[in-house]
Amino acid sequence: MPDYRDLVDFIRGPVREKPFIAIWALPPNTAGVVGGIPDMIRYYFDVEERIRLEKELKELLPEALILPGFWPSLGVVVEASAFGGQMIWSRKGAPHIFPAFRSIRKVDSFKMPKAGEAGMTPLFLTQLEVMRRILKTQGMDVDPLIKSMGPAEVCGLLLGYENFFLGLYDEGKRLKSLMEMVTQFIIQWLHLQERELGEPLLLQLAEHVPHQVSVEHLKEFILPFLQAIYAEFPRQVKVYHNEGLHSDEHIKLVLRFGADIWHFGSDAHDLSELYAKIGDAIVPFGGVNPHGPIRHGTSDQVREETRRVLKAARGRKLLLSTGTGTTPETTLENVRAMVEAAMS
Repeated sequence: MPDYRDLVDFIRGPVREKPFIAIWALPPNTAGVVGGIPDMIRYYFDVEERIRLEKELKELLPEALILPGFWPSLGVVVEASAFGGQMIWSRKGAPHIFPAFRSIRKVDSFKMPKAGEAGMTPLFLTQLEVMRRILKTQGMDVDPLIKSMGPAEVCGLLLGYENFFLGLYDEGKRLKSLMEMVTQFIIQWLHLQERELGEPLLLQLAEHVPHQVSVEHLKEFILPFLQAIYAEFPRQVKVYHNEGLHSDEHIKLVLRFGADIWHFGSDAHDLSELYAKIGDAIVPFGGVNPHGPIRHGTSDQVREETRRVLKAARGRKLLLSTGTGTTPETTLENVRAMVEAAMS
């Protein structure tokens, strides 16, 4: 069963004959693989239930690294919750948070919250401590990563995405101030996670905004803040998660972020074409279309697509997976077909 050290060796070592298999496993996306998750609220708040599901995933797919693996999960709301905002939890899906800022002018008087004390961050750290205690009685530990939503993503949740995008044009100075504050908070939050773990091997940012803004706005309002976060953690292997369609000019800026891995949208980018644009500057994570045969097709169709992906990756590094998370309809049989095709 591969672990995070194997992933680091793969990223920093020479090209190997076979790709590294990794599964982006954030429920409810993996519900179909584990036979259903009837109560997502219990998944988020019951640490033992989360451990049970992650252990089941690791046992069902022992040839793959499960990301994030044994690690607390409270959806995309953790960082934004520290700034306020009403949260809604659903038994059938991921949590939702309403904007905390009625107006971007609130940034003029708002003071940065303290990570570990505000919003859901204390609960997250408590779950991390409880999870470690339970796992250590079984001879295991949480997986060695730190993670956060990206700064533009958090600002979008705080303002509402419409106000964020309008702010690029109408409130540039205030939006930059908010991005600076959120970036400082994220760095503080990641360092706090780092202190809890000791020496994490991976840093993961989920940042879905860069491809949705102009190249000029990406360069001015997002690039410097992503660079600041990634540069703060030089020892960790760094992941950029964004499954959106990026133009060639956007991709050139992605290569300047400071990430080592790009978990990209395989439904948006053909792998062979993407290699031509990224060279060896960043390792692609994906390849298999999450909305293709693996979602509704047969196992034979999944194997056929996987073989095409492997052919495109010959002589290059690839973290083989679906090019975002799987959909909840994706079955264990189809995910196993992808894994088996890669192993053979």
